[in-house]
Order: sequence, then structure tokens, then C-alpha cells
Amino acid sequence: MATKSLTTTYLIRLSNANHDGVTQQINDRLVAFTTDNQLLIAARQTVVAARQAEDIAYKRLSGKDFASEDLKKEDGLEDNYMSTIRGILNGLLYLPETEPMYRKAQLAAQVFKDFDFSINDGFEAEARKILNMNQQWQAATDYTLAELGIAEWVSKAVTQANKVLQLVSIRVDNESAKVKGELANARKVTDAAIRQAYDVVNALSVLQPSESLNALITVLLSIEERAKLYYISGASGAGIDKPNNGGGDNGGGDTPTPTPDPTPDPNNGGGGNNGGSGGFDTGD
Repeated sequence: MATKSLTTTYLIRLSNANHDGVTQQINDRLVAFTTDNQLLIAARQTVVAARQAEDIAYKRLSGKDFASEDLKKEDGLEDNYMSTIRGILNGLLYLPETEPMYRKAQLAAQVFKDFDFSINDGFEAEARKILNMNQQWQAATDYTLAELGIAEWVSKAVTQANKVLQLVSIRVDNESAKVKGELANARKVTDAAIRQAYDVVNALSVLQPSESLNALITVLLSIEERAKLYYISGASGAGIDKPNNGGGDNGGGDTPTPTPDPTPDPNNGGGGNNGGSGGFDTGD
């Protein structure tokens, strides 16, 4: 019989990444244990279901794909208008340098370079660049947008930029909060399920002790000890020999409640590799 009972109080102190990894290890050990006890079978099935729900919530949060379809659509239109403007100006640059319109187009096109503009910029970064670029174009004295043939498209790009900023401030923040709440609740459900399974295991260790049950308890205790050492205590050895799926977060500190992940920065959620009409950065 094991000399120490299984506990779950340490789980609440783990970061999201480490909680996901440690509880998955517990899940795997419980599933692999051979037993005919119906109470334990039912308890571990509850753990499996809770773990699946937490894993989905964790991946949603770590992916930080908080963009609504509306936001992606408005950003895509914004990209189209800005690409059209750039195309028109670049087309005018094929004129002979002696043509007055060549110099006007060159000055207007320079604004793209001045702001290092790209449709792959983050949602908010791209939108704010467009508003600032419009101010510079409107203030120009050497050309007008009308004579360059881009006035209508600049106006529409500005309209799209304002729509994107509105959606960023409302939709993205709301979705972020919702997903964070989903993960927090999923963690609680997982902890409760594991606690219930541990209650059964602890009872069986007294009522029906066996070598296989003792071995299971020993492994589960080692998972707890390693989690406390590497993810909670802040020991100098943190970061080595980690449980699978532990993530790149060592937990750190004796935080009594789960450490919330940073609020997603809309500047990192635009087109291309940073978001927008493309993907999103991942992370915990």
C-alpha cells in the first residue's frame, strides 16, 4: 500500500501550458491502468472527457485566432483597395521621367515606403498606417489624389480601415475574453475530475491494495513531485526533463491561482503570418 495519498491542490498553481501537459500525463496513466472497478472506470472516463475539453480550449487560446469572419472580410477589402492604389501608382511610374505625372506618382508612391506598408501587417497596424498615409496624401502640395486617379480608392481604403479598427476593439477583445473564460472553466472541470478519480484510487489503496495499484500511485506521485519541482518551485533545474506537452512555460512562483495569459495584442493579428487574411501567431 502506498504511504502517501494522491492530492490535486498543486494543479491550480500551474500555468496553462503546464496544466495541459501535466493533467494529460495523469489522464494517460489512469487510462493505461487495468481495473475492473466500475467506480474507477467511470471516474477516469470523466477525466478523459474533461481533458479533451481542456485541450480544445487551450489550443484555441494558444492559437489566439480571435478574428471574427467580419474582421477578416473587412481587412480583405482594405487589402484590395490598398493593392489597387499601389498598382495604379506603380503603373504611372512606367511613364517617361520627363512626364510631369511621373514625378507626382513617384512622390505619392513614396508614402508606401515611408510607412513601410504591407497588407501582411497586423489588423490594427495596417489600418492605422492607412489613416496616417491618407493624411500625408491629403496634405501633399505637389499632386492631388484625383489627378493620380486614386482618390476614390483611397477614400474607400480609409472607410475600411475605420471598420477594421472598430471590429478590432470590439470583436477581438470580446472573443479573447470568452476563450480565456472557457479555458479557466475547463481547467476547473479537469481538476475536479482528477480529484474524484484520486479519491477512488486512494480508497482502493486501503480497501483493495495491490502491487499494480501501488505502482500507479507511485507514478502519479512522481508526476506531482516533478511538477512542483520544475513548474512551481522555480528550482534551478527548471526546464530540464519536462513532462510531454509541458510547453515552454516553467510556471514559476507560488501563484495561488492560474496565471492568465497576456491579452492578445491586435497589432499582432493582421494579415499574412501575423493574421488578417492569413494565419495567426501561436503561443501560450
